[in-house]
Amino acid sequence: QRTLAFHFPEPARSGHRVIRLADIHKAYGDNLVYRGMELEIERAQRIVLVGPNGAGKSTLLKILAGVLDFESGTRELGHKVNVAYYAQYRVEMLDPSRSVLQEASDTAEPMSEQLIRTVLGSFLFVGDDVFKKVCVLSGGEKSRLALVKLLLEAPNFLLMDEPTTHLDMPSIEALMGALEQYTGTLVFISHDVYFIKKLAKHTLHIDAGTLTHYHGDYRY
Repeated sequence: QRTLAFHFPEPARSGHRVIRLADIHKAYGDNLVYRGMELEIERAQRIVLVGPNGAGKSTLLKILAGVLDFESGTRELGHKVNVAYYAQYRVEMLDPSRSVLQEASDTAEPMSEQLIRTVLGSFLFVGDDVFKKVCVLSGGEKSRLALVKLLLEAPNFLLMDEPTTHLDMPSIEALMGALEQYTGTLVFISHDVYFIKKLAKHTLHIDAGTLTHYHGDYRY
């Protein structure tokens, strides 16, 4: 297993709050998911969202990411917070006509090919693998490439919805290796207990629109 040879940025140290949700109301038609929901997340926290299916975990993650509207309430990002959101739709956004290296190199900020190849290597794209066309990749390989693109965005607030779906164990180990080095704030949903135990330092339990924050890891 390789490890990434660079560090991720942190939110500015002038403030500890990364995001604040206040009095959030969210419904899908007649289905009220959240009524007056409140949540604050601080710098460098690693939080797993747990709870029964349909409890609102993915809805909360999308609200945090700013990709889902809500009926009322406020969402306030902290100073210099850069959000990145991983969900399976990111796989569908890959360009099938590009090579792995070309797709990974499509970043907002210019990066050296050496750095990009280092990150690709950390996610098991080695040697001539980087010249494969996206269209011939397996589902797991596409998921790995989408994760590479996400991490190359260098976010300091990372939101991930079931990131280990379609990944085999070596790929999961590679992802955990990268996230263990991650110095920003991480909030994720996962049903992979091994993955949760390895990464989560806080647990947010969601049930029937109620959030219960446990200041401890999954074992706690």
